[in-house]
Amino acid sequence: MRDSYPRTLVRLTFANPASLVYLGLVAIAALPMVFASATTDSSFAPLWVLLLTAPTSMILLLPDFANGDSGLAFGYFLAALALAALLHSFLIGLGYRALRRNAMQQGRTTT
Repeated sequence: MRDSYPRTLVRLTFANPASLVYLGLVAIAALPMVFASATTDSSFAPLWVLLLTAPTSMILLLPDFANGDSGLAFGYFLAALALAALLHSFLIGLGYRALRRNAMQQGRTTT
């Protein structure tokens, strides 16, 4: 029985070890952003999250529609980071599934 499309999407994004490791790294890298208000200089807090989600986050952050430090600009920034992390997790899941299928097919043909 084949899975439905939304279930496959969720499975590829969240239910494989490679995607979970990536999302865990992104969550750990986001911790300085959570605690940035307690420090005096929080300008480098999102650096690691930006590096982990690049190049997608850089493309999503190109449109600068809100000037200044408004809540809308910060919300867009966080949404772009989250969307980039989820997209990367999905792509990692696709690669993981392709590698597992390829390894299983090679295992069947050699034995």
